[in-house]
Amino acid sequence: MSSLAPTDNQGLLRFLRRWYGAPKSPNVRPEESPETPRELVEWHETSAQWDGAITSHNYAIPLPELAVEDGKIPFWVENQGTWVWAFDPNDEDHSVYEREPSDEPNPWKRTGERLSEFLIHATVLEAILGAPATKVTQGVQADWLWSQEGSREFPFPAWNWPARDSRILCGENWLALVHPSDDPEAGHDITLAAIAPEDLTWAENTPGIKWRSYSGAQDYTTDEPPPW
Repeated sequence: MSSLAPTDNQGLLRFLRRWYGAPKSPNVRPEESPETPRELVEWHETSAQWDGAITSHNYAIPLPELAVEDGKIPFWVENQGTWVWAFDPNDEDHSVYEREPSDEPNPWKRTGERLSEFLIHATVLEAILGAPATKVTQGVQADWLWSQEGSREFPFPAWNWPARDSRILCGENWLALVHPSDDPEAGHDITLAAIAPEDLTWAENTPGIKWRSYSGAQDYTTDEPPPW
């Protein structure tokens, strides 16, 4: 299994070291709260070692601030508060649920992931959204990406954020976020991500696809919307 496709905590640590380098604060321990699921505590301990750099877009709610909300405990939030994920405190597997906040709360909907799976999935997605090098295209066919040599789909369920049926693929040196475009008939939106721009040169001559390329932190303008 590629180190860019972690499926457990040890795999996640290997992924983080490869993507972000060695931990900046290996001995830091976050403040805990009673009865917090162990897997969530371990994730916060891991995140603290990289000084929070592993969440560049969405964020985890600090452990002391966790509280029950309509029977579930929110623990992960989209950066503008438009999507929230929560776990079931009464479920041994701590199944993860999601909803869009509103004045009249929507019901929690099961994601199909356990908390331990979600935390790995979310961490890899954050790596894509905050990657040092990215290529973005919208409204294209995506079948070719699955047939790319070395390509494999991330082994967890598709997400409903940033769009329905959002999936992650990985290769030897790259990750990809793929989901249907706003107009499903137009095809898919693709964000390729890597540690260095040269790890994405293989995609530049893909027929029929025009890429926007970025390096480092990016500011997206109103006439150039973000891909998520």
